[in-house]
Amino acid sequence: MEQSSAEVLLLGWYEPALTALTELGAHVVNVLDPRDLHKARALEPSDAVRFLTVPDTRSSEEVVSGLARHGLTLSAFSHVCSMRELSVVTAAVLAAVGGCASLDVPTAIAVRDKFVQKQLVRAAGVPVTACRVVDLLTDLTVDDWDRPVVVKPLAGGGSRDTHVLADPQSLARLLAEAPEPPRGPWLVEDFVAGTELHVDGVVRAGQVQWFAVSRYLTNVIDIKAGVPVGSVVLEPAGHPGLYAATEALLQESLDALGHREGIFHLEMFERDGALTFSECAGRVGGAMIRESIRYRFGVDLPGEWARAALGLPMAPVPADRPEVCGWMQFSAPAGRVVEVPDVAAVLAQPGCVEAIVSLTKGATVPDISAASNLKAGSALVVGDTEEQVQARMLALSDWFARSVTTEAEPCRPS
Repeated sequence: MEQSSAEVLLLGWYEPALTALTELGAHVVNVLDPRDLHKARALEPSDAVRFLTVPDTRSSEEVVSGLARHGLTLSAFSHVCSMRELSVVTAAVLAAVGGCASLDVPTAIAVRDKFVQKQLVRAAGVPVTACRVVDLLTDLTVDDWDRPVVVKPLAGGGSRDTHVLADPQSLARLLAEAPEPPRGPWLVEDFVAGTELHVDGVVRAGQVQWFAVSRYLTNVIDIKAGVPVGSVVLEPAGHPGLYAATEALLQESLDALGHREGIFHLEMFERDGALTFSECAGRVGGAMIRESIRYRFGVDLPGEWARAALGLPMAPVPADRPEVCGWMQFSAPAGRVVEVPDVAAVLAQPGCVEAIVSLTKGATVPDISAASNLKAGSALVVGDTEEQVQARMLALSDWFARSVTTEAEPCRPS
């Protein structure tokens, strides 16, 4: 295995990224938010890793101040990087200041800011939804559109604070629930009717090297209606036309974004055989996407991210498995947990090969429909066909939700 002697500043906690960097020989200073420090302390001590805590890893001020408290400057590092979506631009800015290797700032912005990326891919001729920016939610009026629109943060994640506005009543509800103090700006884009897909893969020297297409069980924005979140990996041999069209969209989109080295998680819509770009990130997809890719194809996406970050060549793609697979997240009713299945019980369900149960007795279940990254657990499910995998995941989702018992939280004295 190729090895690196890099000195890396890594922003934010993401254990697979940290592990991938150190396995390739890098020495890493990992800057963490306080809420993640307990996870870092649970790891075996290593001479290759040093953890520093700052109030907010998204803030360049907090990061450089944290380094200074430990006698470090940016000049101590050859590379600055982050797998955490909200710290990608911060890493690029710090790398530019310190003369370190990283994503360049324009590319980091392009894979984060949804308005910027849509403008870039539109200019390149890639089909993309029409969109604009408003400063405040109160700037929206029913005269602003004649068809459904989606309102979302410019650089959010996990579908949090994403809303479909289809009529005056939906706008009125959104404004009534708007947080104080006001937040913004907001992206407003046309609603796209179609099947939502995600594409995960590797780009090196500006050329797409490898990718896989997965179909969400239902479009992610429908999570607010309580639908399961998950996807099934689509077989390349069974969808040759889709894979060919996806490769063309990928190459044009990544060229437009300037994303030449690393990995990508791109979302798009398919309707009547036509593809429409939705958004693209330069990181591993959330939930168990990396696990589904690794299980089905043997491709290690965090490893490929680290290889690209350190300037090492892509690893050979191993032989894939014949099984179809998919990943899914569990939901549960809000309240205090009384009973919850353990991992062994989940693994005993048909087709389940990996599982995580996030709930414990006595814990509080939030409103899981608020964002796609809120979950009671997750699972990797396999089968002989895409249809069988999807049916098994939906059955597993129903079984888990029925198996969790919650009770209302006791009222706290005022």
